[in-house]
Amino acid sequence: MINEYLYKPFEEKTISNVNRFKISKKDLNELKKSFNNKIVLISGAAGSIGSQFSKDIFNYNLKIKKIIFLDRDENMLTELNRNLLLFNNFRKLKSEFVCTDLNSMDIGNFLLKENVQFYLNFAAVKHVRSEENIQSLKYMFKTNSISFAPKKITNLKKIFSISTDKTVNPSSFLGLSKHLMEMYLSKYKNKDIFVSSVRFANVAFSNGSILKYVVDRLIQKKEFGAPEFIKRYFITHSEASNLCFKSLLERNNKKIVIPNPKLLDKDISITELVEKITRQFGFLPKFYKKKTIVNNYKNKNCYILLTSVSDGQKSFEEFFSSEENILEDIDSSICKVDLPPYDKRSKIILDKILISNNIGKLKKYLSSEFKNYKPPKKYIKLSQTI
Repeated sequence: MINEYLYKPFEEKTISNVNRFKISKKDLNELKKSFNNKIVLISGAAGSIGSQFSKDIFNYNLKIKKIIFLDRDENMLTELNRNLLLFNNFRKLKSEFVCTDLNSMDIGNFLLKENVQFYLNFAAVKHVRSEENIQSLKYMFKTNSISFAPKKITNLKKIFSISTDKTVNPSSFLGLSKHLMEMYLSKYKNKDIFVSSVRFANVAFSNGSILKYVVDRLIQKKEFGAPEFIKRYFITHSEASNLCFKSLLERNNKKIVIPNPKLLDKDISITELVEKITRQFGFLPKFYKKKTIVNNYKNKNCYILLTSVSDGQKSFEEFFSSEENILEDIDSSICKVDLPPYDKRSKIILDKILISNNIGKLKKYLSSEFKNYKPPKKYIKLSQTI
């Protein structure tokens, strides 16, 4: 969960000081009717996007019958509880906080037992760094691709699960894991149930993000690095939350919502943002590659190591592939694409991943199975980068 009082000023000064994905009055009325008197489960509730979405439920004054907040991080779940207690309308609501991992439970049975009608999944393993170890890799695929999907949907009215831009022409296992998630959502296409997803731009200053890391290191006056030649589109936490709400509108059933690239304007280099943040602290940024730095921060100079790109990281972002049909929306801030068709081979592929013990062989196998999967030719050990 982001400390909004600490990082929000940096969001506003470096990313956007207005919400570019505002919810219209008409759409908000639809959301209020849709959520009215429903039992809602939010998994990954204490994460960066999940926690903002949870707070916005009360900012938008949605009248829910009961809400269950599920997350594996006990401390962050407690922080979420403390934050929500500040809302008067939360204190009037029946709620539960469940500390567990999607991989350790039968989500279908849980949904059935709790009579959940809206299941909103924000749980994800989101870092390419998790691909270095085979056990971490398997955990990523379980979390992102399999464990979220209920087999029993008796009472469900809506299922939502977050995706990522990395699913488009993926260069990483992370991208593939979320591509399989999008395919799994398609299993419910012929059911009488609403399903949707969102492919995000990078959420600035989110947990584990490079920008949050930079702020933290500057506060501590410690050395840090930033990747060179990397450009990204960035959105704020509130913008990310609104994209999720927009995806839950009836007209976006069976769709993947994406931010309109025209609204995002242009991608920004990481080093450019790092330079801006460093200057906000009153330091003069000086980038370097190879030398020994002593007395960093002395005389207001801040030396920043330029690091190499981790295995699987793209140098640019894509929100849709050349094979996808881009659909415009009456809301000019978003576009959308259809959920990919479900492929029965996906279960065989996932089984293969979960019994694999060699990352190199696994890359070759997946390259043969997914024509758009483009793993990097050279593997860069993550220990060589910051």
